[in-house]
Amino acid sequence: METRNATILGMIGGALLVIALAAGAFAAVSFNRPGAVQAQPGGVSAMRQVTVIGQGEVKLAPDQATVQIGVESRANTTREALDQNSAQAQAIMEQIKQLGVEERDIQTSGFNIYANYSDNGRTVTGYTVSNNVLVTIRNLDQAGALLDQVVSAGANRIYGINFGLSDPESALAQARDAAVANARERAERLAQGSGASIGSVLVISENIGSDPVMPMPAMMRSEALDAGAAVPIEPGEQSFRARVQVTYELR
Repeated sequence: METRNATILGMIGGALLVIALAAGAFAAVSFNRPGAVQAQPGGVSAMRQVTVIGQGEVKLAPDQATVQIGVESRANTTREALDQNSAQAQAIMEQIKQLGVEERDIQTSGFNIYANYSDNGRTVTGYTVSNNVLVTIRNLDQAGALLDQVVSAGANRIYGINFGLSDPESALAQARDAAVANARERAERLAQGSGASIGSVLVISENIGSDPVMPMPAMMRSEALDAGAAVPIEPGEQSFRARVQVTYELR
């Protein structure tokens, strides 16, 4: 009986030894096996390539402008200041509409009522009411006349005018196409200089921006426009730029 038990124990021990040796061999193979090759960012691994940056620029004349137009009124009481201001603001908006500006292009941008104090800062001497509207001018030929006539209607605050395009995406698309063409030209020159040629595009990315048009540097008051001379408006040009980084296959 003891001999039989010893034989069974010996068989079990041998089986465990075989399993342990097999597991060790598998682990050794797994440890020594090389990992999978991964493509590197910016291109394709193990492929000759060339990366360039292309730039494109489009300059276009603005076709619209926005301007802040307002009226500020002072009186001894808030009621008097408000009534006076409301009448002037209504006259200004009517004048703007008569020049062909649509209601959708006239938006109230600020309304304030505050007390005025004496030099000692404690005695109330009156009240000020201000009402400003943001006006979009889609016909730039009317911009000078509009500013002149709203002053005649009672506006005594005109803030910096900003020019822009009604469809900036079209200008950006033109700049983008120019940047892609510039990138290809640069890549071809680099490839030819090294005795090669370019193939397919492997990677492309873009970074788009535009040069802002500077607004009028200062606020204009009615005193500056009372002479009746036409208000000179020069929209200039607006520049749109695009930058693309392109990686080409190098053959």
